[in-house]
Amino acid sequence: MSQNIIFLFLLGTLMMPPLRTSASESGLSAEPLNSDLTAHTVIVFNRSDPDSQPLAETYAKARSIPSDRMIGLECPVTEEISRADFDNKIRKPLEDIFTSRGWLKRTDNFLPNPVLGLSGNVPVQQAQDNPIWIMVLMRGVPLKISEDPAVLAPEALMAQLRPNYASVDSELALLPIQGLPLYGMISNPYFADKRIRPFGQFFANYLILVTRLDGPTPDIVRRMIRDAVDTEKTELTGRAFFDIRSIEKKDDPYRMGDDWIEQAAVLFQARGFDIEIDRRPEVASKFIPWDQIAFYAGWYTGDMEGPFTLSSTHFRKGAIAYHIHSFSADTVRSTTKNWVGPLLSRGVTATMGSVYEPYLRFTPDISLFVSGLLSGLSFAEAAYQSQITLSWTTTFVGDPLYRPFPRNFYENLDAAQTSKSPDLPWLRLRKARLLANAGSITETRGAVNQLLDDFPKNIVILEGSADIYRDLNEKKDATRLYEETLDHLEGKDTVDRLRLLMKLAEIYRRDDKSKQALATYEKVMKEFPESAKAVGLGDRALAFASGEGVDDLPPSLAAYKEEVEAAQIAAAVAKAAAQPPANVHPEVSSADQAAATRAAGSHTPPSESASGSTNTLTPPQVPTSPRPTPLPSTNQPK
Repeated sequence: MSQNIIFLFLLGTLMMPPLRTSASESGLSAEPLNSDLTAHTVIVFNRSDPDSQPLAETYAKARSIPSDRMIGLECPVTEEISRADFDNKIRKPLEDIFTSRGWLKRTDNFLPNPVLGLSGNVPVQQAQDNPIWIMVLMRGVPLKISEDPAVLAPEALMAQLRPNYASVDSELALLPIQGLPLYGMISNPYFADKRIRPFGQFFANYLILVTRLDGPTPDIVRRMIRDAVDTEKTELTGRAFFDIRSIEKKDDPYRMGDDWIEQAAVLFQARGFDIEIDRRPEVASKFIPWDQIAFYAGWYTGDMEGPFTLSSTHFRKGAIAYHIHSFSADTVRSTTKNWVGPLLSRGVTATMGSVYEPYLRFTPDISLFVSGLLSGLSFAEAAYQSQITLSWTTTFVGDPLYRPFPRNFYENLDAAQTSKSPDLPWLRLRKARLLANAGSITETRGAVNQLLDDFPKNIVILEGSADIYRDLNEKKDATRLYEETLDHLEGKDTVDRLRLLMKLAEIYRRDDKSKQALATYEKVMKEFPESAKAVGLGDRALAFASGEGVDDLPPSLAAYKEEVEAAQIAAAVAKAAAQPPANVHPEVSSADQAAATRAAGSHTPPSESASGSTNTLTPPQVPTSPRPTPLPSTNQPK
């Protein structure tokens, strides 16, 4: 993401003081983790958009929100608006309504300067006992506020911190406080670095958790609402996938993004989820066999890429996905541009992104977000706990009340068993993984055997059980179950079959069964040639064969080896052709020099060195000023 690297490195460790804290914060433990946020929720819709109010009514019905908590505004229908339009048609009307209904009562206060990068105190008017904790912006309400050049920031504030552009959501989050500067970013008092805290009255006097129910079409928004409510009947189930860039330098400021994603993966794995991490620097391949996705986090391209573009890739009901990019939410109403809209159009229930350049440190910390979700917080709570700044560029898109993990896991499991939920196989697998994580080998084996008895021929159970045995290094049982699962998929050209063959080849390789490993690699290359090449399996197979000293390769692998070698030769030839001649100015012989001297008349011939070469004169070099380090392009991470 475009920015000065040194600036990012310095700000990576910067932590401005939060808005005023007091001893009353210690009373937060009195707030129940699953407090009823519905009673503190308002819905805001745009009367100028014919779809906005019906969507608001749909959401109000789904969450039992009374009609007096629905607010209609007359505002532009465009996604981007000016600062003047935001103030006059959104913020001020909301302030007037909140004040007239007795929701917004402010008193004078002084805050330690909440503008990130400035010191001192700021006089403000701050809400007291604000009853509105959650605000839902319905599709039709503008998304972002453009930069206003008339708003001038202090010279003492570094240039990267001066912008006054923002998402509408993040600006409205500060509705309880009047008098804050319009420039820069405001420190978020609810940001919880490694502390899980439910939202309560103390925080509501400083901010409102604002998210939006928005997307490419009204039908997508209705589906998002429905899926969130349905998922809460048990919990979010499926697989979790993560895509990191494998940045190795510890002092690289971009490594922060990798660390966030890696920590999120560890949290999901500790909670019994089947996870996979793609560690190649580029974005996960289009052909990587990801499916039944409950959660995704990755980076870094401008528009949606990878397996999500294929119809064979499916998100689970209630899925949450996030891709870090400077402009991942430049628009949320397109099925093709950026990430937010396309992800929602593919079935995601909640996501987030940046409407303008945010700088990495000031985007959501995905590990804190995941920690909050897995602890039972709502989407809005987890989202704002992960966001260090307000009045900035992030938009959170999804039902703010959505709790993907609404109860203790075992309570969810009991609920699924009672209702005979179709999610039950996933939950039972999660229980078995939790036993395996705890090191209970005997109990794990008993749980897996019971699973196989209770769900015979169930592909999810068979593959998941094989995964558990593989992770326990029980290779024989893992191999047997992978092979049995493949038997059920025989003749089916599916993403499941590709994934299973890849897993089976890997376990054969680890078990020193070179013949079976090569046979399985060959099967993948034959059945899924494009996918095998794209995910690097062909190269892995050739490396394995070379390491095993195998020269007689099966047909598909042999053909691929020839293809690779031909490409290498072509690349070498092209590189050689592109190189300039080794000696652009060949040395002049002594005879040539003498002839040239005679022709020039009075010119004195240069002296000859012992080697026979001449000490030719060279023109003076013109000094050049060092080039400034170019900023990363928009296809590079911030």
